[in-house]
Amino acid sequence: MTLTVKGRLFTPHGLMEGCVRISEGWIEEVGRELRPEGEMLDFGGKNRVILPGLIDMHVHLRDFRLAYKEDFRTGTRAAAKGGYTVVVDMPNTLPKVNTLSVLRRREELAKRRAVVDFGLYFGVPDRKEELRKEVAKKCLGLKVYLPEEGEGEVLWEALRFAAREDLLVVVHAEDPSFFRGGERPPEAEAAGIRRMAGWSLKEGFRLHITHLSSRLGLEELNRWKERIRLSADTCPHYLLLTYRGDPLTRVFPPLRQAWDRKALLAGVREGKVEAITSDHAPHRLEEKMEPDGPGGFPGLETELPLLLTMVKKGRLSLGEVVRACSQAPASLLGLPAGRIERGCVGNLTVVDLGESYRIDPSEFESKAKYSPFQGMRVTGKVLCTIVRGQPVFLEGTVEERRGTNARSYREAGQAAFA
Repeated sequence: MTLTVKGRLFTPHGLMEGCVRISEGWIEEVGRELRPEGEMLDFGGKNRVILPGLIDMHVHLRDFRLAYKEDFRTGTRAAAKGGYTVVVDMPNTLPKVNTLSVLRRREELAKRRAVVDFGLYFGVPDRKEELRKEVAKKCLGLKVYLPEEGEGEVLWEALRFAAREDLLVVVHAEDPSFFRGGERPPEAEAAGIRRMAGWSLKEGFRLHITHLSSRLGLEELNRWKERIRLSADTCPHYLLLTYRGDPLTRVFPPLRQAWDRKALLAGVREGKVEAITSDHAPHRLEEKMEPDGPGGFPGLETELPLLLTMVKKGRLSLGEVVRACSQAPASLLGLPAGRIERGCVGNLTVVDLGESYRIDPSEFESKAKYSPFQGMRVTGKVLCTIVRGQPVFLEGTVEERRGTNARSYREAGQAAFA
């Protein structure tokens, strides 16, 4: 199958009017004038831009025994509507994805239900025998939760395994010894980063701090940047919201103060915080509103509009959004993606930078139809999401198709352009 897409392209060399041709799922050619082949989509227009397909490195698609909150189908439909072509699923499911047998089940389930492409993380197992070559062939990284895993021998084996296989070690970096009376201060995040960075220095694994939330955490991150292979992401809610104390905005790490927001935004603009993720974490609304309810909320359908609104207001540039949501995630995960150029997978996100509307959670594809951003006016809307040369979201409609494990991009890309 061949698809030619025409319009204003965001390429590694900047914006250009032109065409991109995708053949058998891979970008075959990019140019100002290309002879149309196969299906043709024209996205000409003043405010329309064709971006490299967006990648979200941190989502919770639930499913298994938590399918009442979200499943691969509804979660990836939300991703498609939100402009995301690849989403990487966290392993804290029921059951946890920390054995090879559950990992195999997880991948097969995703292949049947996902409508965009997906990646998988592996959790620290209870037995070191689970750390087998097949895990590295199916996963994009290892996820470590400091509150749960401790410093046992299996954790050390898992970190050494990640170093040998060059798997990204993604960490929720809050040290629970700093928690006091239900409060999770910024010092807990800084201590968690310091602890994991020391381990990285010793074992040599690539370390990624996810959902960075505080100025103190960013300062600690910067102290280690020159000594180890270290990267980080933050989320739109840490860039836009401050702590309010209401259940709907409960998230872990918690929302912080205005100075934290400003520091994180500067970190993104300077490239010190490489990526932006949604931390899409759907729950039933009834659960969220309980006094001790879970942290997190849906984010895949609000992430890009919020960021494009920041572009409209001059707080971010479009290039910074593309770097944080396409280029950096692809690079960190080792995927031939995130750029509109020959040899990359044919994933594209088409947006209208001028369309304005209010966020209405009742229209979400996600099962979780609430948001701390409900009613907020945003400027910037997804028009089309293309995954491996196939439109998955177009003209307001999500198309049913089957996603694939993005880990396979590496070998498939080499074969396609051998």
